[in-house]
Parts: sequence; C-alpha cells; structure tokens
Amino acid sequence: MPQTDVLIVGAGPTGLVLALWLHKQGINFHIVDQAEAPAKNSRALVIQSRNLELYRQLDLTDEILQHGHKLSATNLWADGRHRTRIPLDKFGCDLTPYPFLTILPQDNHERLLENRLNSLGAFVQRRTQLLDFVDHGASVTANLLSETDGSKTTWEAAYIVGCDGAHSAVRHGIHAKYEGDTYAPLFYIVDIDGGDGPLFNEEAHLTLTRGQFLLLLPYSQKRHVRLVGTTLSKDGSLDEHKDQQQQVTVDDVMPQIKDALNVETIKVNWFSTYRSHHRVADKFRANRAFIIGDAAHIHSPVGGQGMNTGIMDAINLAWKLATVLKPSSMTEEAKDQLLGSYEAERRAFALKLVESTDRGFTMVSSNDWIPYILRRWVLPYVAPLIPYFPSVGKEIFRTGSQLILSYRGSFLSQAAGTSGDIQPGDRLPWAKTKQGDNFSSIQYITWQVHVYGDSRPDIMEWCKRRNIRLSVFDWDEQHGKVGLQQDAAYLLRPDHYIAGIFAGDLMETQLDEYFSSRGLTC
Repeated sequence: MPQTDVLIVGAGPTGLVLALWLHKQGINFHIVDQAEAPAKNSRALVIQSRNLELYRQLDLTDEILQHGHKLSATNLWADGRHRTRIPLDKFGCDLTPYPFLTILPQDNHERLLENRLNSLGAFVQRRTQLLDFVDHGASVTANLLSETDGSKTTWEAAYIVGCDGAHSAVRHGIHAKYEGDTYAPLFYIVDIDGGDGPLFNEEAHLTLTRGQFLLLLPYSQKRHVRLVGTTLSKDGSLDEHKDQQQQVTVDDVMPQIKDALNVETIKVNWFSTYRSHHRVADKFRANRAFIIGDAAHIHSPVGGQGMNTGIMDAINLAWKLATVLKPSSMTEEAKDQLLGSYEAERRAFALKLVESTDRGFTMVSSNDWIPYILRRWVLPYVAPLIPYFPSVGKEIFRTGSQLILSYRGSFLSQAAGTSGDIQPGDRLPWAKTKQGDNFSSIQYITWQVHVYGDSRPDIMEWCKRRNIRLSVFDWDEQHGKVGLQQDAAYLLRPDHYIAGIFAGDLMETQLDEYFSSRGLTC
C-alpha cells in the first residue's frame, strides 16, 4: 500500500500552494486531481497583497509579478459618467510592499505553481478520482481511481486534505453540511482584445447602469481585459430567475457590453456564464480529514476574495500539519489542539467574508429599493469623496487586500498583557525605514522573534537555546507610526501573524509560558 504524510485531493491553486508549503517544510505528500491538465480558462483573476507577502516564503512573489499585471487604481462609473478614481497605490503605500492588485488569470497562476512544484521533483497525479476514504483514528486510507486505465489504488496517509472544489468528495466524506444559497443573477465572463476608449487604460473599472453590474479588469498592457457582468432581461432589468436554465450567448449580452463600454467593435476570445454561490461548510475538519478553499467556502465575485482566501487556508494549515508530523515531544492532545485552531481561525474568517461580500454584491446588483437607492443616488456621490479621506481609503485597501485579517482570540494568540493598536493575532505590520524593511525575514517558515530597539541578553540567549530565529531592528520613528512598541519582543508564528507581544523584565519566562501552556515545541 503506498504511503504518504498528507494526501492532497485537488490541484487548483489551494492544493498546489499546500503542496509547495509542505515541501518547503520537509513533509511528504501525494497530490491528485481529476483534470487532465491545469485549467485552460479561469474566473479568478486577482491576487491580493497579503498573498504576495506570504509568497515570499517560497520566493514566488517576483515570478508572480513578472507574469501578472499591476493594478494601481480602480474607477467607478454610474449611468455612463465617470464618478471617481480610487488610487490603490496611494492608500496602500504605507501598509505593504505591494500596494496594488495583481491581475493574473487563474489558469496562468496554476501553471506557474505547478511548474514550481515540478521543478522540485514533485508531480500531480492527474486523471485520478477520490472514490472514498476511511479515517482509522491514527491514519487514513483512501481509494483512488485512475481514469487513464481504470485501475484502483489504496493510499495510506497520516492526513487527507480536500482541495477539490464546491463538489468536494472529502467534504462529503466528513459529512459536512454546505449551507448557503445561490445568487439570483446569471453572471457572464468575457475575455476581449483591442478595445479603445477611456475604460481601456490598464486600470479597473466598475460600471453601474440601471440593474447592470459590470467589472472590467485588464491583465496586460495590450488592451487585453476580462469583463464580469450580470445578464439583463429583455425589459432591461436584472435577470433574477435563478431556477431557470438559461441559454445565454455572447450575442445576447454584447449590446449591453458595448453600451456600457461605449465601443462599437470588440474582439471576443472567450465567453462563459455561471451562477455564483455563497456557502460555508459547518465544519472544516473531522479528525484527520480537512477541507480548504472552495471545498469549505465559496463567495460572490465582489472583491476578488475567493481564491485568495483558499490560498490563505492552505498556508494556515500547512505549517500546523508540518508541526505535528515532525518528531517532537508534543502530546496527542497538544497536536489535536493545534490542528483544531485551523478550523477555529479560518472558518470564523470565512463566515465574516461571506457576510461582507454578500452585502457588497447585493448593493451593486440587487433591484430591491434600498440597494437601488444606494447604488443610484448614494454611491455615485459618496465615492468621489474617498480620495479626500486617506484614513477611509486605507481602511478600504486593508480590507480588500486581506491585510486586516486577524486571529485575535485564537488559541495561538497571547490573551492579554499588551496595549496599543497592534495585538496578538494581528498581521505583523510592515515598516520601511532607511535601513530597509522589517519583512526581510518573512521568507522563513518558522517561529521567529522580532525586537525593534534594544534586545535583552536573556532574549538572545532564549532564542539561541530554543533555536528560534531572532531579528533585531534599530528603532526608527516609522516603527512607532505603524504601532510597534520599542524594545518589546514580538513572537511570530510561521505564517507571520503575531502570537504574542512581550515586554519588561520577565520576557523569557513569558515566552516559555507561551509554549509550555500550549504544548508546543519549536
């Protein structure tokens, strides 16, 4: 019987990221997918700033940026009039090294990730279906079917992870409910070339006309764009017959596209329609089986959050699986508690995200009277004010780029003893000084301690004894501006969220207590 540490079912972005992060930490895995090859087209286009930050752990960020298109601004149009331009680079420049959206079609993204995996000597077993699996308590056995020759193979693994999308076999295997609903509008996606006019300026554009929602995203400098929109009924209202099987062609939507873009000729490369859903599984884990990405949650397309959230799931789970799989003195109870923090942290965020994207999508698409008033009479007049209120713009950027994501209250976050805006569970804030930035050590997937100012000898000795990386940064006023405390010790998790903030004469004792109380080893 073939054996591995982690059996990964599904080789989309979430599965590939999970595989790459496990490989980096020396964990064996086997990854399978039913598809014969990576997708040839895609709905997901946006890579958010937080994922670019974490992609530095595998030296992937520069390659992503090389193949992607930096989107530094987005524009709002209403009833054919340009209402405002929101400069993302202006609002995000003090928050992250990547103050923009990166547009990279999911199919290109997948190929890039899989090529990196192949370069490491690991490969996806394709045309392979998960038939079922059994959790024996101490291990999992999974039955796989090769669609190439019809052969069946049973694999034994310490853990199984379902990255297998909305119809996940792993989710069905753990008997998780997938609660939510289907949005009424029928969406279309169209890939076009060579457009002309003010909307083809390499920036994003959101147009709101009557019931129509149309988002334009460029992904090259050659006027190559992707349009995402909602179909209209013959009377011009939003088509909300979600229970009907509609046969919509590109010819059906072309008049409204040309009208919204104010163009006469469009070259269409690709067209598709789909229904969008909002659902969250009632559990993300059952003993040795986990679900991540679309297998666990799906969202409206507003904000480009779905794929990014799945990738964050993978990174969150990868270091926890690696921790419990490596030889250590951790008890079974401590291992179970650490793995349980995956569901606690990620499901809570998924629920919040579904709620916020649902509100956003309802506001831009629904024909109910309150969203209509907001869309027609409030948003076009309020949005132009955003550039004049930098704090509001920064908050919008932090939310959309997932920099705002926090695990405050998690089992892994120190409960009390700190003050200020930055708290345990938060993302480590980025600070750029004349000496460089404090993300220089972000490439390491390991526990770390950061000190901004003077490091006490006992902390240096503690880190050496524990084999924990210590980074000391000369104090700069910029550190204070982003909320960091002078001379405090910041304990960082392997995914670079703050586990604890320690100050005073008992820092060494407090750090020991953090690990011992959670049964963790470094």
